[in-house]
Amino acid sequence: MATVFAGHVSAQTTKIVSGSTKFSVKFILGTCNGTFDAPRGEAVFNEKNPENASFDVKIAAGTFKTNNNSRDKDLKGDKYFWVEKYPDIHFKSSKVEKKGDKYQATGTLTMRDVSKTVALPFDAKKNADGSYSLTSSFDINRLDYKIGEKDWKLKDIVTVNLQATIK
Repeated sequence: MATVFAGHVSAQTTKIVSGSTKFSVKFILGTCNGTFDAPRGEAVFNEKNPENASFDVKIAAGTFKTNNNSRDKDLKGDKYFWVEKYPDIHFKSSKVEKKGDKYQATGTLTMRDVSKTVALPFDAKKNADGSYSLTSSFDINRLDYKIGEKDWKLKDIVTVNLQATIK
């Protein structure tokens, strides 16, 4: 009688259990800071095998807040995020690798009806309970994704700060 043993896989699919998404963009009167609801989705990550990691993350486009109701209403419309037609901002990785003391997730970022390959740097810290805290800060050009139009009052580059705890 033969016995087959299955090996234990150290990286497993996990859920994002908490997080935050913040952004900032400069405009003629200063800097507009805002937030989206926490990212949601699934992740596979283990710092010992980053090449086996993967991310499938969504952010609800209509959840942003900039502390200006009029501006928030405009941003939800078809000139900017068009949240009625495109409710999610989506990132799906195709490759994850270690880069020095950090990591980089390469994949497809989709906003509105535009998908582009991007490389997002991130830090990963293993917590005492076995969960991971992941943080990423990156810049995107809003015009690449049809978020608004060229405007001398508003810069094109948006800085995004993403934090997620996966377990």
